[in-house]
Amino acid sequence: MTPQYFRFPIGRFEHGLRRLYSESMRLLGRRTHMVSAQGARFVVDTTDLIDRSIAWFGIWEGDQIEDMAQVCARFRADYFFDIGANSGVYSILLAIKGVVPNVVAFEPDPGNYVRLMANLKANNLTDKVRALTSAVGSEAAEVDLMEAGGHNRGESWIAHPDKPPEEAPGVATHRVRQIRFDDEFAISGKTLVIKMDVEGSEFHALRGMQRTLADNACYLQVELYSDRIDELKALFAGLGYRYLKTAYIDHYFTNIPAIE
Repeated sequence: MTPQYFRFPIGRFEHGLRRLYSESMRLLGRRTHMVSAQGARFVVDTTDLIDRSIAWFGIWEGDQIEDMAQVCARFRADYFFDIGANSGVYSILLAIKGVVPNVVAFEPDPGNYVRLMANLKANNLTDKVRALTSAVGSEAAEVDLMEAGGHNRGESWIAHPDKPPEEAPGVATHRVRQIRFDDEFAISGKTLVIKMDVEGSEFHALRGMQRTLADNACYLQVELYSDRIDELKALFAGLGYRYLKTAYIDHYFTNIPAIE
């Protein structure tokens, strides 16, 4: 039987203790504090949705992260690319479990990048996870990033016609570097596991990595908020990929024959 890498869901008693601890920290004026989860340590602020889940429930997107770990281990993945890493939950947990030798995290939001680096340092992973401040898109450019509010810092987005600046209120605008993946990475004949959570830039990012997708065995989890799922499936079909499943707003594709 294949082992499960992460423990979830937790029981009501443990959940209550975790929540009590975080609420106590806030009452003591420690809005930002450290918690343990899944063998890792995270600096959290429970105002934020993802941090709150880590603090109270010990994981974020447990089914998805478990799925990533299982694929990395079973197919001996060479790389895990975390495109839209936020505070680094996926990257840190996969690195901690040792299921993939190379982890690369992209996080262009300056505040989120600081949080990512704090979590990497807390787990002694700064030399094991390559953290980049670049956005991933269809071309190399300087672009505007709209910073999301503190309730969900993972919703920051790159402004472009698919997601214009006025679509949602941002608390700040940052000028950030955007790369075209295929210009920066020359990888061929490897097994890649890719998680993409880029808040409306999915098609732009995928257009910039088509050579990589064609030249490697890949398994992808692509978050998609829009109703363009048929277009997404068509894009992957054109590259010789199969659609596998959907978990809420995460859609899975692969060109690895053994994955059903």
